[in-house]
Amino acid sequence: MKKTRREIIEFLESLVYGRESMESLNIKLTAFFGTKIEVYNVSEDRENSDDGDDLVDFNLMFAFESEDDDDNPVDGDIYMLPMRREGFDGANMFITEIGYEFT
Repeated sequence: MKKTRREIIEFLESLVYGRESMESLNIKLTAFFGTKIEVYNVSEDRENSDDGDDLVDFNLMFAFESEDDDDNPVDGDIYMLPMRREGFDGANMFITEIGYEFT
């Protein structure tokens, strides 16, 4: 089902201030867009280093593309802070901001 730009923006913004894991983000994005979406951790090298800066956002990226010309393809950036310990629900990151660009 085609999603309007407003629906996409509202969904993406609803992720802000949430606690998630890569798996839960993939599930939520896939369910919303109706096609398999995978989030990529483009900050993985920095996350695994010991630079001592706990207040630097880390970046995840995803892309939604469709063969249907009526869909609204979007590239997304998800900024997050890794949690020091995993939550009871498996969450290991705190979403701080969402960026998106309709392509």
